[in-house]
Amino acid sequence: MAKVNFKQYTFKSVLLNQLFIAIAVAFAISLPLTGIPAYFALNHTINSDIETLEKESYDSVNEHLNTGWQPYNIDKVYQQLRERMPGAALFLQKAPQFLDPDEDDIVDPSTPTTATFKRLIEDVQRNERLIVETNILNSTINAAIPIKFQNQCLVCHSQEVKTGAIYAGALAGTMVLQVPMSINQISATSTIGFFLAFLLIFIAVATVITNKLIQTNLLVPLAGLNERVKRLRLSSHEQHIDWQRTPQMMVEIDQIDESISQHIQTIHGIYDKLDALVVTEHETGLFHKERFNEVIRYELFRSHRYQHPFSLLLIKLVSVKILNATAKNIEAEEPGSKYMVFGQILHNDTRETDMAFRLEEHIFAIVAPETDEAGAEVVKKDIYHRLINSEIPADIQRSIARPEYEFTIQMGHSTYQGDDSTAKDLLKAAVASMRESEEQVGRYPPLTDNG
Repeated sequence: MAKVNFKQYTFKSVLLNQLFIAIAVAFAISLPLTGIPAYFALNHTINSDIETLEKESYDSVNEHLNTGWQPYNIDKVYQQLRERMPGAALFLQKAPQFLDPDEDDIVDPSTPTTATFKRLIEDVQRNERLIVETNILNSTINAAIPIKFQNQCLVCHSQEVKTGAIYAGALAGTMVLQVPMSINQISATSTIGFFLAFLLIFIAVATVITNKLIQTNLLVPLAGLNERVKRLRLSSHEQHIDWQRTPQMMVEIDQIDESISQHIQTIHGIYDKLDALVVTEHETGLFHKERFNEVIRYELFRSHRYQHPFSLLLIKLVSVKILNATAKNIEAEEPGSKYMVFGQILHNDTRETDMAFRLEEHIFAIVAPETDEAGAEVVKKDIYHRLINSEIPADIQRSIARPEYEFTIQMGHSTYQGDDSTAKDLLKAAVASMRESEEQVGRYPPLTDNG
């Protein structure tokens, strides 16, 4: 199967993606068209609200507090501002030097609104200037207006004027307000204008994008797939099949391409699958080395599961001496036949419970289940004795000239006994054991009484 180097999409996901792109583009175009005029209109409205708020607040304070900061006068200020600015939240607090906590009202910051009032009052007391904050999300304006002594107020506070505690322009108190913005009148027109512009732009953009989507991602790939299928010929198994798996960006089209490729690969792979079913070497009868790792892993799992030991034996064919002309001629015609002979001997004389493998040309392995350390030593001795006393196959016995060899081997082993050893650890230990072992020499065929 060909490697996919790009991200694939279903037609549904691509269509939805294009729809979202069209919506985003429509928003990106229509938002400035309607948002910029709406911004200036909103800014103008907010500035007008602030001017109105400041004017009405000062008018009410100047009208009703001229005769003193009395509860009756404060109520008049509240009443007049609520009539002129419905929905407004108000609070009037004296400056700290004139504030009597037992008699005068003090803001209680127990709600978000009154907490904002307390913060604004403290800012005014520090800076003695008008503070206005707008909150577009809540559509409110928070304002703190400093109330200062006028010249006409000094007459009533002659004693404080003499001491310098009160003078014209000194802070007398703070008026804090939270007033809703008057933006409702422009919201309906702006909303209708925005959605009309958005709808028209969306239709135009969606049409262009969708046409490109269908043409690029659907029609063109289908046409290319159709041309490739037309060139495909399966009339003869000897005919070259000109087909290359080509990943497609669209999942539905890629599934068609993959299905065709799989059927063609099935035809191509018949012989490969048959070869894969052959797990042993034809010449020696030993298992292929590809099966070795699989068997080791299985035996490790089985031994760990049932707490049974097993051993791995390695046999190195150090050297092979060709003892007669027959063996020499066979080796000349089939190089490496001497290793094949050794493999056949090993296969024919291996215990039925053991599995013999050929790992390299001169390296052989035997997996011995249910075999502990002592058992492995016995198996090694048994292998050598069976090697030098191996029975000659019947077809060779009838031969007049038999090939004769002298084998020099080294044998090592490692045993798994339920510890945390891995297959790599076992193989490494077996290799070390093999390298440290003494060389042993055996002759094949073994000498007979008349030989």
